[in-house]
Amino acid sequence: MLGSFGWAGLSRRIGNNAFMPKRNHFKHQKYSDQSPGANYRLVDAKLPPAPGTAQFNGAIASFSDRIVDFIDAIHITHGTFAGNDAFGWIAQIEKAIPDSGTPLRTLGKKFADIISSDSGNYPAGFAKLFDVDVPVNMFTWSGENTHSGRCRAAIELLAKLFERVEDQPRVLLWGHSHAGNIAALVTNLLGADDWVRDQFFSLLTPLFDDRKPNNALQKVRKAVEDPELVAKLTIDVVNFGTPICYGWDSGGYRKLLHVVSHQPRSGKPEYLAPILSGGIEASMGDMAQLLGITGSNFWPYLLTQSTRDTEKKLHEFLAPDLSRKDYLQRLRLGMRVAEEGTTLLVDYDNAHGWAKELAGHAIYTRKDWLAFHVQTVGDELYG
Repeated sequence: MLGSFGWAGLSRRIGNNAFMPKRNHFKHQKYSDQSPGANYRLVDAKLPPAPGTAQFNGAIASFSDRIVDFIDAIHITHGTFAGNDAFGWIAQIEKAIPDSGTPLRTLGKKFADIISSDSGNYPAGFAKLFDVDVPVNMFTWSGENTHSGRCRAAIELLAKLFERVEDQPRVLLWGHSHAGNIAALVTNLLGADDWVRDQFFSLLTPLFDDRKPNNALQKVRKAVEDPELVAKLTIDVVNFGTPICYGWDSGGYRKLLHVVSHQPRSGKPEYLAPILSGGIEASMGDMAQLLGITGSNFWPYLLTQSTRDTEKKLHEFLAPDLSRKDYLQRLRLGMRVAEEGTTLLVDYDNAHGWAKELAGHAIYTRKDWLAFHVQTVGDELYG
């Protein structure tokens, strides 16, 4: 249970079990300031034991004991701008010089790790902190702030999951920021009817190099043709600071948890953070989670016309009723709680200033908070 180490407290449970449908077919989540239908909780989190301490090791060992009967692997995924090609330039260079992609992306991720370390980023070596009895894998994607970047990442991640499905059929996707929306796309791919998948695959075709035999898109298209293979893959998801964006398909996952840094504002509903009604400090938590909603995507002006066309078509497919012009209107709502799963609204101890780094978006990846996060995930998903 939360608080067993004396460094976290839990308030009441609020809300009802409300789920987006099976065969959600990539339908976007709604934006509203009304009381959430899905579960949410208010949590007070004190600074947990630091890595290397006996209490930290105990928290990891307890987490390992809890998960071993439920999952076969953990896949950790970073968020936007922390990847190997945050502006999509390497992908364009690779079209002209095919052999340049892999070394340039390796350098790109190393550069992101040097700049950010574990502040809003899962750096190389982060997985080693998970001294658990299942494999812990790091998944790296471009980090682009576009539909195209996230959709391509969803295909690449799903391809890896299918490659390992015989040995690792039950997986936990652990993601920061828009990695959660990549996971949402994965659930829609797993839960969709064939005709909807085919539409999605067709839109993504320009993003994958046909010169490479059996690329990730081709692998996934082949895998989803086998219903038994799709049924074998079982996914649990925990998101940290994920902006409310793509919808979830409840037929594509088993368990879903969202963790969001938040402090209720006096005179406002406790589940909202309307930042435009009180300035930057009014966010009282993770402002980037609020700003990253649909409409905040970068437009790929510097890339090719085909890439721009693909981005436009993907927006029409994933968010047909959401204009960029209405972004501020959606932002004013200050929506924190997703329509699906359980959301923990966490008031993080800010004794070291970490809760305000990167507009409140960096604390989730701090190794110093990992003991709290593993205990929370263990309690909520495997308790």
